[in-house]
Amino acid sequence: MGDQTGDNSSKRIVLGVITNAHGIKGDVTIKPFGQDLSTLTDYGPLTDKTGKQTFTILSLRHSKKDLYVARIKELTDRNMAESAKATDLYIELSKLPEPDDDEFYYHDLIDLNVQLPSGDLYGTVKAVENFGAGDIIEILPQNSQKTVYFSFTKEIIPVVNIKEGYVTLAPPLEDDVTEEAAKAALEDE
Repeated sequence: MGDQTGDNSSKRIVLGVITNAHGIKGDVTIKPFGQDLSTLTDYGPLTDKTGKQTFTILSLRHSKKDLYVARIKELTDRNMAESAKATDLYIELSKLPEPDDDEFYYHDLIDLNVQLPSGDLYGTVKAVENFGAGDIIEILPQNSQKTVYFSFTKEIIPVVNIKEGYVTLAPPLEDDVTEEAAKAALEDE
């Protein structure tokens, strides 16, 4: 859920983004990054990346597909709503509940080792993103400066072990990326 980011927000995660103004009274559409919408409303006001601008959600309703319409206390007209477009919405990590044993937050994956099913080290998790077509995991292979992306699905990342500090990457066969090809690519660099 969400993405942990740089220096100013290292103890916060982004939960969603304001995508557009909606109507004339300052309502906005929000695309949440997590599955649990309560994170947008149950833990108090959200902030922008700097932590200086506050967004208190007064109401939230489903709009279409993955978007929700929100009335935000601090946005009182369409001009204010327009100016908030593309603003990521953050919350302090300390406000979120601890996940169950079989659950995790996406920020927990950053810097974990990525291993192949054989146990060989492949690289390191750099980010988990969602650009609109589903979650993807960004991995920096060993001995490389160029990251690679994979769909973040149970088939491709079958094991997430936060306690031991690794995820397992089972590269998709339909992309002609086999475990042997992944190893060979690392050796070539």
